[in-house]
Amino acid sequence: MGMSYKLWPESYEEPARNESFGNRVLHCLSQVPCASLIAWIILLVGLGGLTGGLLIGIQKTRDLVDSEHLLWFLEYAVAGVVAGMFVFGTLLLCIGHISTDPTSRHIFHTTKRNLCAQGLNITMLVFSYIFGIAWVLLTAIFGVPLYLLINILIIDVDQINLVNYGLQDKVFSGTDFDDFLVEADRLLVIYITIFVSSILITVSMIHFLIVISSNLTHLKDTRLATLNAYADHTEMQNSKHSVVDTTM
Repeated sequence: MGMSYKLWPESYEEPARNESFGNRVLHCLSQVPCASLIAWIILLVGLGGLTGGLLIGIQKTRDLVDSEHLLWFLEYAVAGVVAGMFVFGTLLLCIGHISTDPTSRHIFHTTKRNLCAQGLNITMLVFSYIFGIAWVLLTAIFGVPLYLLINILIIDVDQINLVNYGLQDKVFSGTDFDDFLVEADRLLVIYITIFVSSILITVSMIHFLIVISSNLTHLKDTRLATLNAYADHTEMQNSKHSVVDTTM
């Protein structure tokens, strides 16, 4: 009557769970699109510096030249550009995440989905290229007031007429000129911040271009693996780009 039943055969051994905490952390980090994340962080730093520098710099410039209507539209333009670039950069980060191995092998594991992913990445590649060119031009534009301020500060003169710099006809001399130089020296730091921030945004666009190009190359390779999945299953399974690898 005292019969006992074994749920497992005697030869069964419980799988060993010897994976260390460090390996698990590294495994989790491998799912993070580090390249896209770095580009996104650079973009945020550049946008933050650009926003603060332009808002403060334009107001101080108006006070310096005594013109409240100078570049009156700039605040609205800054708000629109910064908001748009933040949304676009976040979109690039999300697309970079789903297009990066190994996540891409689980989301775009069929030929149609893979082609869809390639089209999406090509579209973002074109927009990133356009925005990259635009920010190169904006960086050159932001360098103009920086050049003018350096020119004003290094030239040894007793007075200055703003009409020579494309502004209103107003002359600073004597004590007013000394105060003008002090404010111009402070403005120089602000416009240097604006110029450097614009360079950072340009660098982030170039970084995103590299990331998207790399992901696009990987997606094309994965597409070939998907097409040959039934032709040589063993070879594909041993490949590092295998679409049948389900470890997440």
